[in-house]
Amino acid sequence: MKTIGKEWTKKEEGGCFTADHLSPSQLNKSLDIWFNDYIILTAKERKALASNLNMDIGAIVGQAVQDLIVHKLTFEEVMKGKK
Repeated sequence: MKTIGKEWTKKEEGGCFTADHLSPSQLNKSLDIWFNDYIILTAKERKALASNLNMDIGAIVGQAVQDLIVHKLTFEEVMKGKK
């Protein structure tokens, strides 16, 4: 992400941004919903929101890919829950 000004720094550093990354789900939100979720709400408040199927599947796939790379597991090992 290109830094434009202090508005893109985190709230703890005097800015107004409360996220530390961008995701496809974030980018698909309308501007008003995105503003509420990532400027108004804190990370703790966002975690308290109900999840949706995209978020749940994204978390599962992300963990599986991380296990493949970090633990050097095969796809079959990941599917069987080996870690």
